[in-house]
Amino acid sequence: MKKVIAACIDRVLEFDTQQEAAKYLETLRDKKSEFRVLNREEIAGKYRIRIQEQYNKSPMIEG
Repeated sequence: MKKVIAACIDRVLEFDTQQEAAKYLETLRDKKSEFRVLNREEIAGKYRIRIQEQYNKSPMIEG
């Protein structure tokens, strides 16, 4: 039988402003989703963040 021990979704998201990114992260906090911000950068006037987000209420992958 298969059992999920840990899982997450790794995403790179691009926003027009840093404020939009902050609003997105606040939405995740409000949902009580577990997530981790791995990287933040500004490229060509856009704001990118890389996050790992909890998948289907599974425990997050460590490391």
